[in-house]
Amino acid sequence: MLKILLAEDDKTISAALSQFLLSEGFETIPAFSQNEALSKINEDFDLALIDISLPDGNGFSVCRAIKEKGDTPVIFLTACTDEFSVVTGLDMG
Repeated sequence: MLKILLAEDDKTISAALSQFLLSEGFETIPAFSQNEALSKINEDFDLALIDISLPDGNGFSVCRAIKEKGDTPVIFLTACTDEFSVVTGLDMG
């Protein structure tokens, strides 16, 4: 079963996404803050789904740490539509 790190501070969204992903055959590793996500990046996971806005920081920091560790794919989940967030996410790979 493929594992996905899910960094999302909204517990309702996290639970819904986790349930959907489980029904599609994926296991999720939940994290509800930047620090919690950073503490889990040494676990084995195949993909990271990261919210940009986290209560104690942001998803860009989590993405940077993941990219420094290896080549795990990252997808940002966010309601932010500002140009800065889009460009920053794309620049991070």
